[in-house]
Formats: sequence, structure tokens, C-alpha cells
Amino acid sequence: MGQINETVYPHYTLANVGATLALAAGIEAPAQSEEPIPAVLNLVKANTVSGKADKLLIFNPDAVALWLYLRYTDFFAPVQRHTQLTLPMRAVMPSVTPVCFGTIYTGAMPAVHGIQKYEKPVIKTDSFFDSAVRAGKKTAICAVDGCSMSRIFLEREIDYFITESDLEAAEKALKLINEDDYDIIVCYQGNYDSTMHGDGTEAQTSLDALLDNAACFDRLVKAFDKRWAGVDRLCAWITDHGAHDGPDGRGSHGKDITEDMNVTHFWGVTHA
Repeated sequence: MGQINETVYPHYTLANVGATLALAAGIEAPAQSEEPIPAVLNLVKANTVSGKADKLLIFNPDAVALWLYLRYTDFFAPVQRHTQLTLPMRAVMPSVTPVCFGTIYTGAMPAVHGIQKYEKPVIKTDSFFDSAVRAGKKTAICAVDGCSMSRIFLEREIDYFITESDLEAAEKALKLINEDDYDIIVCYQGNYDSTMHGDGTEAQTSLDALLDNAACFDRLVKAFDKRWAGVDRLCAWITDHGAHDGPDGRGSHGKDITEDMNVTHFWGVTHA
């Protein structure tokens, strides 16, 4: 991967996401979350009847860097087809999965939620999922067994669908959209992260995984829009951190460098 000649980090960090999701859904922000992102809340107000999203579909692809979006913009066409707002975001350090997703859903920095290295304990800090429970929102997480999203937010009164593969997690999310009545569905996909660690960030297998992520988002949102047409709803592509290639040609992350820290989030809101 060529170097990105860019040292500026985006203004908003992952710590701004937790409150944004909660307030977009019309529920209280997690207790220790940082400020929400006004542009997202304005999007919700402008594109809903009630001023909030009653149904949320949150897609969590792992390790999709901002530089990937800049270099392979066409890959993201299926994502941007369903979203109106594209936001550059900054990860937190260390830029590894459990630290970053811990911050995304608590809205708090790592020193607050407690995960400050690559480990996967259950987070006790108040989170978006706790806010959803208090608001009576029926919530599900679909994620492959062993990944951060299958572990760090356990012990909440939500439904966990822990699968043997990313494909099965996506299929479960699709089934929940089509056949159940969840208010919030979270679907994690770790296939790009897995391939880039093994083969490199721009290996064909990795690029294929990135395309799969975009296609999966497209498929889920199409079903979501069909199922909840006429309901105020939000879909979001929210990744955790980026990646870079190491001296051995394999992908890595965890450093305070733009390739690892800069990511892109996509937000879509509609009532139609």
C-alpha cells in the first residue's frame, strides 16, 4: 500500500458515535458518552416525520480505512446508494477492534470504558445497548463467535445471535429483518480484517472481502427498507479502525498513524 501523504485527523472520533446513535433513536445517550454529531441529528430531523428513527440497522465492518474509501471509491457505491451522509472519523488508541468498538457503543474513551489493549472483557460502562434496554427497544447483535462484538457487550437484556461465520451472521440479520420486529439490529462483519491480516490490505482476497461487505450492506438495507417502508428509520455503516501493510506485506493496525486511525462512516435516514 502506498503511503497517504496526509497527517490531519478528522474532527469527530468514535467517542461521538454512542450519543449520536442514541439521540437519533430518541433515547437517552449513554451516561459517559461524548457529544453527538450534529450533522447526523440534523439528517434525522430533516428526513423523518417523528424527528427520530424508530428502527435502526447498524452494520459494523471491521478495519475499513478511510484510505480504502479514497482509493476504491467505486466499491462503496452500494453503500452510498442508501446513505446521504459520509463522515470521516478518527479511531481511538490503540486502534484495535475491542478498544474501538468499546468506544463506539459507550461513547466513551478507552480510559473510561476500560478496554485499553487487545482483550475482550465484558464492558460494564453504560452503553448504547443499555440505553436501548431502558427505552424498551428490542435489540439484537449478530456476530461471529469469538469476535469483539460477540463478547464485550454481553450481559445486557438484548438478544445475541452468535454464529460460526460472518456469512451466517449476515443471514441471521436478514432473517430478523424479514421475520421479526426488532427496533435495533447490529450486524458485525470481520471478513476484510481477517483477509488483510493474512494476505495484505490490497490483496485480491481482501478487496473481494471489501466488496462483499458493501454487497452485504446493500442486501440488508434493501430488506430493511422493504420491511419498514413508511417507518422512520436509520441505517449506518460504522467501522472501527483502519489498517496498513507491515514489512512482511501483511496487514496490521494498532498504531497512531493515519492509515489506522482515519475511517469513514456512512449514515442514511428515511421515512419513505
